[in-house]
Amino acid sequence: MNQRIIEITDMQAHLSLHRGFLKVSIKDSKNYEIPLYDIGGIISNSYSITYSSSLLVKLAELNIPFIICGVNHSPAAFLWPVETHSLMSAKIDNQINTRKSFYEKIWQDIIQIKIYNQSICLNSLEKDDRALKALVKKVTTGDRENIEAQAAKIYWNKLFGDNFIRDKNAEGINTLLNYGYTILRSGTARSIMGAGLHPAIGIFHKNKYNSMRLADDLMEPFRPIVDYFVYKFSEKEKYELTPDVKENLVNILYLDLDGPRGRSPVINRMQSLAYTYAYSLETLKKNLDLPILKISDLCETN
Repeated sequence: MNQRIIEITDMQAHLSLHRGFLKVSIKDSKNYEIPLYDIGGIISNSYSITYSSSLLVKLAELNIPFIICGVNHSPAAFLWPVETHSLMSAKIDNQINTRKSFYEKIWQDIIQIKIYNQSICLNSLEKDDRALKALVKKVTTGDRENIEAQAAKIYWNKLFGDNFIRDKNAEGINTLLNYGYTILRSGTARSIMGAGLHPAIGIFHKNKYNSMRLADDLMEPFRPIVDYFVYKFSEKEKYELTPDVKENLVNILYLDLDGPRGRSPVINRMQSLAYTYAYSLETLKKNLDLPILKISDLCETN
């Protein structure tokens, strides 16, 4: 059964725990109850929402991400449990002790697949993807030539036009991208925690103020899926986060992708990537289940 991402936007809402249910109490309105086992993550998207301590503790125990959003719907804080896995200490040791050279090889694979998936996004929208495909093979260990940045400049210009600038603090298309990436980040973080990994110990991202560096690393190949759907919204001149747009972006987690074991939802591929990443660090052999997009993965959703 697919678990749901619950977004709370009502400023008068209070969230609490009631007999295994998330209880949403809204002033001067009816209450809502949702079974916790049906929830894959909760997004708090209003400044005035309040929460009970017992709910937050239970969410941590069940490894259910709780995201608090700030300006432009970007995540401002993230609740994650202290202990999520019986072998967590051993896996964190692997994260700490793995050599930089091995991480650089993993990062090379991640960036190659990200750029390839960007080319698939362009191709599925009948845009020229030849420059991006040519860059895939140029990504070296650790992406020391910063091919990712070169690809990004080409990609955004091809996707949204020469005047588009990717800016997390801008409105319009950027707001939709922020929200979609928040959904991806939530799913990736949940998968990382479930695999017993520490989300702050990243591969490439090193910002000392970022406690979700590994999530930001492992979600990279999934980003073009969000980009594709945001482009489709822009075609219809949908530049605001309406309930319909939000619902469609949340449903990206349940989009079926082709993989080595048949088709499975994005959220399952995130889980597989997290577990294969942990196994790779344990064995020091690259065995990442990275999502390699096909045009049919995207076009069949239209």
